[in-house]
Amino acid sequence: MKKKLAFLPFVLLLTLVVTACGVKKVPVSSIISGEIRNQAGRSFEVSYSDEETRAMSNYMMEGRFLHNGKTLYGSRHDESGTPYLCRMKFTAGEKGMYVRETEPLKSHTDAKYLNLIGDYLYYLQTDCLTGETAIARVVAAEGSGAEPEILYTGPCDFLNVRGGRLYFTDASNHLLSMASDGSDLQTVLSDKEIYYPWFLSDDLLLFQDDADGESLHMRYFPTGFELRVASGRVCCFVVRDSELWIARAEDAGSERCRLCRLDLNTFLSGFDPTARPDASFQFRTEESAEAIGPLFSINGSHINASNYRMAELEDWRGLSDDAWQNGFKAACQYVSKDFEIFYDYNDEGLITDMLFYEPAVKRSGFIEIYRYS
Repeated sequence: MKKKLAFLPFVLLLTLVVTACGVKKVPVSSIISGEIRNQAGRSFEVSYSDEETRAMSNYMMEGRFLHNGKTLYGSRHDESGTPYLCRMKFTAGEKGMYVRETEPLKSHTDAKYLNLIGDYLYYLQTDCLTGETAIARVVAAEGSGAEPEILYTGPCDFLNVRGGRLYFTDASNHLLSMASDGSDLQTVLSDKEIYYPWFLSDDLLLFQDDADGESLHMRYFPTGFELRVASGRVCCFVVRDSELWIARAEDAGSERCRLCRLDLNTFLSGFDPTARPDASFQFRTEESAEAIGPLFSINGSHINASNYRMAELEDWRGLSDDAWQNGFKAACQYVSKDFEIFYDYNDEGLITDMLFYEPAVKRSGFIEIYRYS
């Protein structure tokens, strides 16, 4: 996330504004089963499954890994700390699983925002030798021997997949889209700089707005209307069921955040995309008592935050640094229904281990499945 900070009031000011509607309309196929429905043109509903919440959580953690049930795709690091993209195969072990073998796919490559479409693994890569970024794809099957294919070159970020199309931001932080073979490049949103764009439906887009202090905004594409969902700098946001969970920076110059919860269906019931340009309203959110780190993920009934242990989501109001940390320094990188991946670091900040944990809160503490050094 960017480093800007702004004053953050307890009340989230939700302001409906008209934006310049110079956006080329691009069909966006929703992938969420609990799709937001427009009822009589005024009301919306949203409901995310656990799998959809995990997908959004992993996107907020830069999509560093992807598990298809048999193979784990992601990055390992050599002795110097340089990453390389690889496939990792699992096999049953004494504690449930362990990595049987690693097949390198691309050396000196920092890969993120991994996605699978058909036979291909898509990802956004940074060349560790040149620093250049690109969007690439490679045949996902084990032992294919295929070389990665570059689909887009140049500064880019926040790669995601919707309806078989690739969505990402360019050097100007504008939202683009292209077909899965790299053709049909289109501009989706070009009137402002945005970060972490996430489609709630065909018509609704959540994103960080650079011009508004990286606050959280929602755009309704058919009319170009835009809604400020959360004022101040929003560091992370994840939908669970009908709830929008938000980490907002606590004060200027701080990376410590308050965890906030907003009921989307209650919020969207007051969202009228045909309202007057000056229409506005206020919405009071629930907020945690203490500050946490800037990033978090939700997996079923528990939550992980930056460098903190997992905790029951129902206890979120009382979570704090002291309550979460307890000497645990590893950082969560990926959540799934079968396991969670954390990175462990040495005193020099280099990654030393990948830690695999059971995806549940145990009264006896973390249950380590496997340590991959």
